[in-house]
Amino acid sequence: MDMEADKKIVFRWGDGEEGNVVTMTLTEMDHGGTIVEVNEEGFNGHDENLLSQMLGNKEGWVYMLTCLKGYLEFGVNELRAGLVLG
Repeated sequence: MDMEADKKIVFRWGDGEEGNVVTMTLTEMDHGGTIVEVNEEGFNGHDENLLSQMLGNKEGWVYMLTCLKGYLEFGVNELRAGLVLG
């Protein structure tokens, strides 16, 4: 949907226009590190499964960001099946 190099990525996650909008903001730190902030919008506050959806998404983002860190800092590029509970 939108991208600003080294600063921001915005995309839709889910089924077409019904999916959530995800904004990933990258903030460079003085010491050379980068903060990655993830904001996901579009949840239906009246959905009876909202809590379950949010918890599932939280687990997915923890996994994705952990893999991203491993790839960027250590070159790990193979997913380890043992990390995914399913």
